[in-house]
Amino acid sequence: MSDRTIRGAGAAGIVFVILVVITIAISGSPPMADDAVNKIRDYYVDHRSKLLWANLIGLVAIPFVLWFAVVLREMFRGDRLANALGTLSLAGLLVTAPMAMIGGALQVSVIYVDGAAQAYRPDTLRLLWDAQSLAFAATSAGIVAFTLGAALAIRRTGALPSFTMWLALLAVVGNIVAMFTVLDAGAATIGLAGVTTFALFILVTGTTMAAGKTNAPVGP
Repeated sequence: MSDRTIRGAGAAGIVFVILVVITIAISGSPPMADDAVNKIRDYYVDHRSKLLWANLIGLVAIPFVLWFAVVLREMFRGDRLANALGTLSLAGLLVTAPMAMIGGALQVSVIYVDGAAQAYRPDTLRLLWDAQSLAFAATSAGIVAFTLGAALAIRRTGALPSFTMWLALLAVVGNIVAMFTVLDAGAATIGLAGVTTFALFILVTGTTMAAGKTNAPVGP
């Protein structure tokens, strides 16, 4: 794999993180899952255009992180165990991406038609809000596989500096914690541990790759 390809994939990872931060920033402060339905409805109505844009930006971000993960998997090629760990990492992200897209679709389905949010029955609005919350929480399972596979592959192959392995393990812990958000509607805020550590791993690893500071074999 060429040095240019590795650097490009690292840049793709950085772009992904920037786009994710933008989606979070423009979406405002969302209500908790156990807040009153009227608060959820007001959030949808007041943030309609921002949420639609956030969903679009999130979709644009997906190809960048997929390319990052594909090249990362190629960097981990070695013996059979290294290959298996690299495949586990890629498979984890291939599970994560669809769940994130489903969560985004569920979120904006309420406001896709202008004025629809005001017409939804309270129980329907609550159901859709809970469904999108649970879909986003479910991404933590795939992220655990992605970062655990990456951490062990980095350890076995030495393709990246050891500090990236520790960041990957931090993301494993953060997303195991995030899984517990599915147990109670009031626990949604702990999900931030998952997305924050996941983004940090990709940002630092992407920067390392973009700077050419890897130990992966370079070829055509």
